[in-house]
Amino acid sequence: MERVGSARVGETIAASRTARADARLAGGRRRAVGTRDRIVAHLALVAEVADGTGMASTRLAEAVGYPGTSVAFAQLLSGMERDGLISREVRGKRTYRIALSAPAAGRAADPLRAQDAFPGAVDYDELADRVIIRLVRRLAELSPAELAVLERLLVPDGKGSLKIV
Repeated sequence: MERVGSARVGETIAASRTARADARLAGGRRRAVGTRDRIVAHLALVAEVADGTGMASTRLAEAVGYPGTSVAFAQLLSGMERDGLISREVRGKRTYRIALSAPAAGRAADPLRAQDAFPGAVDYDELADRVIIRLVRRLAELSPAELAVLERLLVPDGKGSLKIV
């Protein structure tokens, strides 16, 4: 009895290549949303990953604990760049710098526009990514005094959430 795609976290499932391919086709193509979140969070903390030898992608993959191949990671980064989440300095096959994308000049600071967000079906993972990026950028712009005020206003409510006082 083969189970494909229904493993719990940490559980290993053995399945034939054909069964995995069938499950992938039946379920549609999935994006590496968890990895994208980890990349965005890491870049928000360190501002950028740079390497003078052109191994910035390798350094980022190590930092976020990416388990796949370097080719798959390069494709993931390429997709994130296409989606406007990150910017990269690439020369040939080498990546020298990776950072979160800055808002384009002449465009609103919010990278999310209504016509982009709701073309039909809403991708809530993508929406959450964009909201988090906007929040991190805004927090990075705050002065130390503004951060102190924000810390005083946000208080844990005892239920795992924050409330504004």
